[in-house]
Amino acid sequence: MPPNPRHALIRQAYQAFTSREVDRLKAIASPDVEIYTVTGELAERGEPYCGEAGLETYLTDVANVWDELELTPAEFHDLDSERTLVLGRVLARRGTTLVDSPNAWLWTIRDERITRAEVFSDPESATALLRRGPEAD
Repeated sequence: MPPNPRHALIRQAYQAFTSREVDRLKAIASPDVEIYTVTGELAERGEPYCGEAGLETYLTDVANVWDELELTPAEFHDLDSERTLVLGRVLARRGTTLVDSPNAWLWTIRDERITRAEVFSDPESATALLRRGPEAD
């Protein structure tokens, strides 16, 4: 089976995030991308991170909120022609507090660009999306 181009793009986003390459993230994201994250809540952001400036602010907030943050995608489930639900784990550390837990991310891709990413710190809340007939990778 040939590689899924949408999954490849999402994997690029995880790699760029891991290496904190904002320019690489900008290159694969729509100019009006929206990002909804737990980090944003902890940084007391009232709104999602939006656009290229939002990507920069998000990576700054990650550095300020976490001493370490590692995302590990494991399962890719296409929900429709634009949305993919990814299940995996997050490892986060702040001082002596360590979080190692299951996580889910909902990615929306249009015109081969990321237009939206939403984090589910409780993956159980994302499983309702899977009951709507996804295709698994």
